[in-house]
Amino acid sequence: MKVSSQAQRLLSNLGDEDYQTEPHEAAAIPLAGTVAAGLPIEAVENTESLSLTSCFGSRDDMFALEVRGDSMIGDDIHEGDYVICRRQSTAQDGQLVVAILDEDNATLKRFYKERTRARLQPANDDYEPIYSNNCRIEAVVIGLVRKL
Repeated sequence: MKVSSQAQRLLSNLGDEDYQTEPHEAAAIPLAGTVAAGLPIEAVENTESLSLTSCFGSRDDMFALEVRGDSMIGDDIHEGDYVICRRQSTAQDGQLVVAILDEDNATLKRFYKERTRARLQPANDDYEPIYSNNCRIEAVVIGLVRKL
């Protein structure tokens, strides 16, 4: 996934203390209750609401990115999905990350630290892992939003 220069500036500015944004009011939708994906359960109406904030919190270091491409379909992440990210510069082996390669290319992959380099592992056998000595972790993925 190639990040435009405008998107790169935005990603770079997300951590700046002087970066000011007006909070976006997350539109909540009614959370009407639960539904069984197995045996049916009693239908009970609920009066709560659901928003991205109620699911993931409202921290300044969080943002969303739209997924382009199919290298992560094995992890059930598809083109058009939105990944919810928490900005951080480190990751543990196996975590899903947004990584910047060579200062201007972004990719969504599983991160693995090898002896002398990083391995960014796709979840699609049609793609080879990316090995890099110049990889910067921009964020860790903490959620996924998908329209059906």
